[in-house]
Amino acid sequence: MSIFSKKNLNLIVGLITLLLLLWIVMYAVPSLFVSLFNTFLGNMILFGFILLSGMYEPKLGLGLAVVFIILYQFAHLSKNK
Repeated sequence: MSIFSKKNLNLIVGLITLLLLLWIVMYAVPSLFVSLFNTFLGNMILFGFILLSGMYEPKLGLGLAVVFIILYQFAHLSKNK
């Protein structure tokens, strides 16, 4: 089974599109992500989003948790410098 099979092609294109849109938003409005990852309320919103999506689809919740952890690390890395 190939990762670029016809079944997975829409998923891959959607994921790449989502990542590009996320990058554009992060570039245009960086204060949005600073407030999401550096405030208690922002962290609770992200945690709730992960929890609710994990109740719907556990793999989706796990994937979002990994993405948010990576973004959290980048937010704190850029804050320290």
